[in-house]
Amino acid sequence: MAILDQIPVTGKERPELTQFDAWAEAFLADHKIPGAALAIAQGGQLVYSRGFGLADRDDKTPVEPNALFRIASVSKPITGVAVMKLVQDEKLKLEDKVLDYIPNEPHFEDGGKFDERWKQITLVECLSHTGGWDRDKSYDPMFQAVRMAKSMRIDLPILPEHIIRYQLGQPLDFDPLTRYAYSNFGYSILGRVIEKVSGQPYEKYVQEAIFKPLGIERPRIGGSLADQRAEGEVHYYDVHDARGLAVVGPGAGQEQVPISYGSWRQETLDSHGGWIASAVDLVNFAAAFDLTDGGRKTRGGLLKAATARLMFSPQTSIPKREDGSGGGYYGLGWMLKNENDLLVARHGGALACTAASLMHFPDGTNLAMLTNLGQSPDGKFLGRSLEAPLTKLVREVKSWPPPL
Repeated sequence: MAILDQIPVTGKERPELTQFDAWAEAFLADHKIPGAALAIAQGGQLVYSRGFGLADRDDKTPVEPNALFRIASVSKPITGVAVMKLVQDEKLKLEDKVLDYIPNEPHFEDGGKFDERWKQITLVECLSHTGGWDRDKSYDPMFQAVRMAKSMRIDLPILPEHIIRYQLGQPLDFDPLTRYAYSNFGYSILGRVIEKVSGQPYEKYVQEAIFKPLGIERPRIGGSLADQRAEGEVHYYDVHDARGLAVVGPGAGQEQVPISYGSWRQETLDSHGGWIASAVDLVNFAAAFDLTDGGRKTRGGLLKAATARLMFSPQTSIPKREDGSGGGYYGLGWMLKNENDLLVARHGGALACTAASLMHFPDGTNLAMLTNLGQSPDGKFLGRSLEAPLTKLVREVKSWPPPL
């Protein structure tokens, strides 16, 4: 049976872009992915928006082009833009010390003491992953709920302020600003800074100050449990149907639950990985930062051109992985990589249940792909398999079709 017969496809067919259809269908089939959405904007206009596969395997609901997905770490560019907007409005400075905004009392374990290097950490270091936390050397603080609850003698669920208190009592993994190490925790801190300065909950500030001016209405912080899914949100799957200890909900700390629903608290991930959005939402968001009018303006007008250029400027080098992948630079909320002498901004996202990729090209092309499965059968994160083939397809387009 042909792939096209096996995988439902929704959205308007674009004869000029059938190569994207063929690639997406093959990608889902090869990696046993239930469903995905792919959207492309060019010149600030949506030119491609399609859903592939199933939003829910049990009731055979197809993925619609505007389906909502957990976007995992594609939340970081959103937080980056929110911080840059506050900097532009002169409510923050990139060199501000984070301790000025998080006056939480440290939680010390036996023999613990305050690491004085915390006093050096600035906003720009959190934005560029040079703050001093290395999850490969120690652990990822955002996924240590049981450990922290036990140490702090508090009930689950664990909230961002609990994590900050716990981490304030732990040593850093390296001297701030001396190297790059990807840190979800640094972006959780940025969410608290946004709350402190704006006087609003992180989610509300971003919705009102970032999304609303751009005409984007549906993104929100996702729910943790299956019965908390938003209208139009897909169902999530793990490649091995794994289960984990619940850290939120009725069985928190006691029951084993499907890993995608309750083994972490989605709301606690907020500013580093908690948003849900559609692929269309994401390309419209990214297109707002296209430089227009000879580089004097941004398309959406939310950030000044100079602010956008700073956001997309390299701050630190990203080492390549052992398999040779990765590399490039990290800016202020965006990964950056040279493609044919052009600096392409992008960000991926990965959870057990989600793979996400958002790409912002200098020629005004913006692309987003989201899936409701995070890993292929061999255990590799799918997000790392998205960007190279999609970049190649974008580069091969001779002319874009008119807007949808």
